[in-house]
Amino acid sequence: MTEEATYTWDTIDVDESITNEDLAKADNIDVQTPVGKFLCTIVESNPIEKNFNKYSCMATKLKMRIDEIIKIEQPIIDKNGQPVKREGEVLQKVQVVTPDKAEGIKGLYAGRFIFDEVNLFNPKEKEAMKNRRLFVAKRLGIIPPGATSLTTSMWAQAPGKQVVLTTEWNIWKDKITEEKKSNVRVGWSGYDFPENQVQQQSNPTPGADQDQDEFDI
Repeated sequence: MTEEATYTWDTIDVDESITNEDLAKADNIDVQTPVGKFLCTIVESNPIEKNFNKYSCMATKLKMRIDEIIKIEQPIIDKNGQPVKREGEVLQKVQVVTPDKAEGIKGLYAGRFIFDEVNLFNPKEKEAMKNRRLFVAKRLGIIPPGATSLTTSMWAQAPGKQVVLTTEWNIWKDKITEEKKSNVRVGWSGYDFPENQVQQQSNPTPGADQDQDEFDI
């Protein structure tokens, strides 16, 4: 193992210039993955090793850039134009991005990245793991219909592909502290073909919930 180099502060120079605008932006940065539905482009697909209790396997770590925001978690607004609250907290719901909000939301989220990991084949894996891998590979367009194999090299072809991603809240309780924790992840079936999204927008299902940002109380 290579020994890690050590330094003293008087031997390095990493000074940078900052402005008041830089400081203001820093106060508003939200580093958490947003919850919603997004058109994304895959920019990286890198092999990593994952260790489980009973075995280890290789996986691909996908880095996906948000190009378009289709739906996103937003405050629920009542008929009087006020946020709906419950126990002092503003209620939120994943809603379609309306034209009046599109520019502002795009400015906040377009260009940010969503990450996911897809476990690759291992003889000890559960069937659900294989099912998700094939589900994702098909929607990334790296295997055609009727394919008889999914080769390792196919995952290297993922960068440049577009995909529609749906993210969701993942909530759990810490086994030791029993503290409630949460993060945002790509759903198990949170991948879709971009052309399916175009078709849904052009031909919405009659009577379906169009996710209006109004809450009837």
